[in-house]
Amino acid sequence: MMLRAMGLARHAAARGEVPVGAVVYRGRTVVSEQANDREATGDPTGHAELAAMREAGKARGAWRLSDCSLAVTLEPCAMCAGAIVNARIGRVFFGAHDPKAGACGSLWAIPADGRLNHRPPIVAGILARPCGRQLTRFFARRRQERAASRDASTRPSPSASRSTTVA
Repeated sequence: MMLRAMGLARHAAARGEVPVGAVVYRGRTVVSEQANDREATGDPTGHAELAAMREAGKARGAWRLSDCSLAVTLEPCAMCAGAIVNARIGRVFFGAHDPKAGACGSLWAIPADGRLNHRPPIVAGILARPCGRQLTRFFARRRQERAASRDASTRPSPSASRSTTVA
């Protein structure tokens, strides 16, 4: 399922989205699969995990997804970790750790908080290197594009360098 999520992430990157893919599945059956879509939709909650869980709930006709697992290429953030707990996801598998926003062990461990009524098992590091490479390459390319754009906007235009003399 992680390979499937990585394929979704690859397609997201091609559309200019941060490359994160998520698959909700039961046994060997895919219930739903989504990728990040914040850029396309303008929705700040357009994370792959949320979209996949939302679609899974609709497909199953129930918000409780306790008999389902979630595979996602990047460690869920606090928003997604909260939704995982609220959806009662049975198990979570993620690829790359997110040291800046990860809420399933890196910065916080929301799904493991003993004060919550649901604590799904979290399995971290599934295909972590290739998942991490997708993200690293995407952000490196984005930085290069921004730098090239800045360079192009600071170069004088050919018409600006011509001098005109008035007699």
